[in-house]
Amino acid sequence: MSTGLERLLAHETNLSDLLAYLTEREPKSWEGIAASAPAEVLREGGAGTRKRADLVLRGPKSEIVGAVEIKLGHHLSTEQRKWYETVFAPEVPLILASLDDTGSALEGASDKWVRISLADLVGRWRSSTDAEVATIAAAMHGVLTSWSGTIAAVSEEREVGAAPLDTIGDPFLARVLTRNLQPALLAGGAETVYAGTTSGGGNAILQAWVPLPSAAEGEHVIAEVRWAPRRRVMDLRFGLDFGESSRSSRAAVWARAQQMDDVIRAERFIEHVENLDSKRATLISSKKPSGRPTAKGDWSEIVERGFRRGDATFFNPGFHRDGDTRFEATARIDTSKASGPDVVALLCHALRYLVSAV
Repeated sequence: MSTGLERLLAHETNLSDLLAYLTEREPKSWEGIAASAPAEVLREGGAGTRKRADLVLRGPKSEIVGAVEIKLGHHLSTEQRKWYETVFAPEVPLILASLDDTGSALEGASDKWVRISLADLVGRWRSSTDAEVATIAAAMHGVLTSWSGTIAAVSEEREVGAAPLDTIGDPFLARVLTRNLQPALLAGGAETVYAGTTSGGGNAILQAWVPLPSAAEGEHVIAEVRWAPRRRVMDLRFGLDFGESSRSSRAAVWARAQQMDDVIRAERFIEHVENLDSKRATLISSKKPSGRPTAKGDWSEIVERGFRRGDATFFNPGFHRDGDTRFEATARIDTSKASGPDVVALLCHALRYLVSAV
């Protein structure tokens, strides 16, 4: 169960506001990171542009002595990094304060950047002579340190003592982890990745796509996980995703799904993983061999007119679907054993499995 402070800190805007408050009360804690202790802190300062830094630190003559970007689960994009490097003068330290302590977000960046974990940054105020500041900083430091440790432990390989996914019971930390796994998915061969939440329950999702070989634009295979950490349930889905619904895309995905009917099956994918990666094959299972629902109705009718409200009662293509252009099978990942790298590996296995079957 999340505490009130944890719920506050789970939002980057709140965290930035609290850092601004600590700065106002005791600016000298920035010494050694910023160019000097700031005389003023601006929230969402942008040096006259429409984009904004989370914090801009100004000296006694209004000179900028630091620009701060706060990241909880998201990664600093190349576009965002270049914006900082372009907008702020060369002598201004650019400070990236993030929950994790990896340096991948700053590969290829200018030497203007200073990387610090949020826990270490906030921890600088714990020794303040201002009792209120020290108390608030200590409480924040405890939460951020706990979060960082949990994410780091679950992000390890099992062979080196990783903590299992079940270690995470908070949906917020589940979202942080899935966002942190995005670069590894791209490195593993995914063309596009997305980490977010399901539209209904707000559970974490991590999705990856690869174009179908020699297919029309927008025709992809997809692999995704949907994670409900409080229920300790993570489902891996894999199949076809042909994007926006139209008569042509509905017809194309339905035709391809029928061609790949024997491929988009949980039992077949599990068998594939057993032959390829036997250790991770023990992490996935399916109560139903196909990993798919029973077909009902004449799906060709949906191809012609599109899926409408209420159609779920009478029509199913025999696949787990999202709209009428995404068809998938599903398997269950054992969250009591699997760690973050296992999720990445299984998603990449699924993408390559689907592509190789075309």
